[in-house]
Amino acid sequence: MSHAVPAVIDTRLYPFLADPVAVARRRFGVGPLEVARLRREYLERAQYRLERAIRSAQAPGPWRSLEEEVLSFYYAALAASLSGNRWLVSRLALAEANRAYKLLSDEKDEAVAHLGRLVGLRSLSYGNGYREPVALVQGVPVYKVYPYSMSLLEYLHAAKRLVGDDAWKPINLPVKKGRVYLEKQSVVRVVKEAVTEYVERRILALGEEAGPEAAEALSSLLDHVKKLLSERQRPRTRGGRVELPRGVVVEEAFPPCIADLAARARGGEHLSHHERFALATFLLNIGADVDYVVGYFRNMPDFNERITRYQVEHLAGLRGSGKKYRVYSCEKMKTLGICKADCGTRSPVAAYYQRLRALARKGGLGASRPGHDIQGKS
Repeated sequence: MSHAVPAVIDTRLYPFLADPVAVARRRFGVGPLEVARLRREYLERAQYRLERAIRSAQAPGPWRSLEEEVLSFYYAALAASLSGNRWLVSRLALAEANRAYKLLSDEKDEAVAHLGRLVGLRSLSYGNGYREPVALVQGVPVYKVYPYSMSLLEYLHAAKRLVGDDAWKPINLPVKKGRVYLEKQSVVRVVKEAVTEYVERRILALGEEAGPEAAEALSSLLDHVKKLLSERQRPRTRGGRVELPRGVVVEEAFPPCIADLAARARGGEHLSHHERFALATFLLNIGADVDYVVGYFRNMPDFNERITRYQVEHLAGLRGSGKKYRVYSCEKMKTLGICKADCGTRSPVAAYYQRLRALARKGGLGASRPGHDIQGKS
């Protein structure tokens, strides 16, 4: 592991690494909750931090002072945790990770590796990298340099949401003696994943450690958070079903695998590439239109309207080759670890129509459910 220059991390840029109690006491002589009562502008900064996270998954700043950054992050994180809204926790973590990602691109290599280790990538190192020969020009070899490396096992955990893309699979990267070698751009992206998890854990821990005085000190901020969340939530269900322009999707008929994915997506959890593909193609193949499929992903912390819509339209056959993608077979779902029960069918779509027929026999679908042929497909 090579560190020619000691890495220094500016916690004003990465406030999730700082101790808010130490910062408050060093600057003001009291704890951070007392500062919140005395310096309302820090609560205003926290409010803006939460607004930006909710609306665009981006953290503002960096601001001028360490106190502004560390305390506004602390109040925002505490409010998110005390709200009990897991989506907000994940969204704030993603916003902080998105800002860190932009800042890290301009950091020195040693600082990138050091910050990575601070957020859990303990095997990440810079120096002693790998040179891969890629061409021969007039008899002189040309190399591609991978200056960073980390444990393959740690990489697989940190990049678990990325490896659905071939470019991130270890088979397409230099791997030697249990270590994977990476370029800076790739390392910064993996560090962003680690920062997201680190900040989310930190936010949840702050809520667990907080006493009743925290909610009192942040009461105005918590009220504002509730208002923000209420404004962004639009009812999408009625009687346990999602209503669609081209029919009704009956959630009670979802097979266990899809019910799990749908609940997790709406709850704001991260889904892997394969899980997102399975959920989107299932919905499209039972008659959901693009708008409503996009809606299922709206609570995801990394939701981007433009990108999600493009991807769903591609799966629906409205872009590219015009091919409409089918949902994975049950066998494939088992291989990917997404299957939750043996439904005795070949695909989740077949299981869905099987369950619809069972509900119809029991009278569970009511007298009229336009848009679905209850006989379905087998």
